[in-house]
Amino acid sequence: MDAGAVMDRLRKEKVAFIDFWFVDIIGELHRMGMPAYGIAEDNFENGLEKLDASSIVGFSSVNKSDMVMKPDPSTFRILPPDYDNGKRRNARMFCDLYEGNTDEASRFNRDSRGIVQKAEAELANYGVTHAMFGPELEFFVFDAINVYPSPYAATHSYGGSGYSIESKESPWAKGNVSTAIGLREGYYPSQPKDTMDSLRKDICDDLHSYFGVMVEAEHHEVATSGQSEINLRYGEMSGMADAVVSVKNFIKVKAKRAGKVATFMSKPIFGDNASAMHTHQSLWNGESNLMFDADDPVAQLSQVGRYYIGGLLDHAPALCAITNPTTNSYKRLVPNFEAPVNVCWGIGNRSAAIRVPMYLRNQEKSKRIEYRVPDPTANIYLLEAALVLAGLDGIRRKLDPGEPIEENVYKMSAQKKREHQIGSLPSTLRGTLDALGSDRAFLERVFTADFLDAYIALKRDEYAAFAQTPTAWEVSMYADA
Repeated sequence: MDAGAVMDRLRKEKVAFIDFWFVDIIGELHRMGMPAYGIAEDNFENGLEKLDASSIVGFSSVNKSDMVMKPDPSTFRILPPDYDNGKRRNARMFCDLYEGNTDEASRFNRDSRGIVQKAEAELANYGVTHAMFGPELEFFVFDAINVYPSPYAATHSYGGSGYSIESKESPWAKGNVSTAIGLREGYYPSQPKDTMDSLRKDICDDLHSYFGVMVEAEHHEVATSGQSEINLRYGEMSGMADAVVSVKNFIKVKAKRAGKVATFMSKPIFGDNASAMHTHQSLWNGESNLMFDADDPVAQLSQVGRYYIGGLLDHAPALCAITNPTTNSYKRLVPNFEAPVNVCWGIGNRSAAIRVPMYLRNQEKSKRIEYRVPDPTANIYLLEAALVLAGLDGIRRKLDPGEPIEENVYKMSAQKKREHQIGSLPSTLRGTLDALGSDRAFLERVFTADFLDAYIALKRDEYAAFAQTPTAWEVSMYADA
């Protein structure tokens, strides 16, 4: 769809308002709305001079704050009624961000959409026409999350701090004999235990009808209290990243309309499984899957695919700063909760960081690798770009990952891990920021030094605040010291 087609749709669909969407440096969605009668066709070329970038976390300083938003007409969609209680017809478009302080508009180097588009352009240098991504989005839907008395309690005199989670599925709720799900007992339950069944189906219906997002499957996940998963049908990088932003936002909106709260926080419940965003990837040249080799006896995986895996494994500690960007992310990356902690690959092995699915042989179309490390707090634009750049670096340097690990890596001895040269992922956000600080050259063809400096500084501040804040657990453990 081009600008003229959008203008026609606005009139024919009787759209009242347009929302212009973009994300900040950490992937949080922002929007600005305007009446549909206010947009002109030349705004698609010249942009909307509407953005004060100094008010967006991680963007620009107050003395260089003017930013231009250019709507991308190909992303035009009518929004579901949930966004406005059905009061009026609304549409949305994603925007590309440009500097407004120069004579000639240039792309803002901290625009996440611009970063994934630059990464896509890099593919041509390796004989790749496009990369396909298929993320698995896991999330929780609770009846309520209560934080008390406030996030600032640790620095004030009016009491302590804590939180509570309410869910009809939880084993601690009252009067829920027919819906209670124990810790780590929530995989594929049926109704009535799966209280999210109807809500997930409503979400999937609307994702397809309004956003054009193809869903492969939906189901309850392993954890209690409404942990769910929606698998998206694979697509090309930029379109898939836009889709993930749309899906995450719509899940939150839909849950709110149902009187619930959805969260993509990775691990909200101690002792239970956490939410991941396993990311399936493949490289293509036209109709040819470059990761498929019918003659490979192990996994029907090509040498290009092996080199790609080698790049991901080589850069895995640094990648965690982007794929697992919160302090809470590292409460998931622990052994025995189906989350990877070991830097290795395997065939259908869910204890490895990278898995090559093997449901069917001789299936070129479905040959892919699954990177199991990321969680859904990641900025999907940065995640896709970083994974592709790591994989391409492996192809450039011919980093063969060795033979796949067939054993349960969680149960391997330290000696055996050394023999197989299996390293470990960082255990804290600080650890991965240190790794990124010393291993960032593979990103710098696309991520500018300015962006990486800003991102690392922002995340170091986040970790410092976390490290200095006493928690309820610490008080209960050490108050009598």
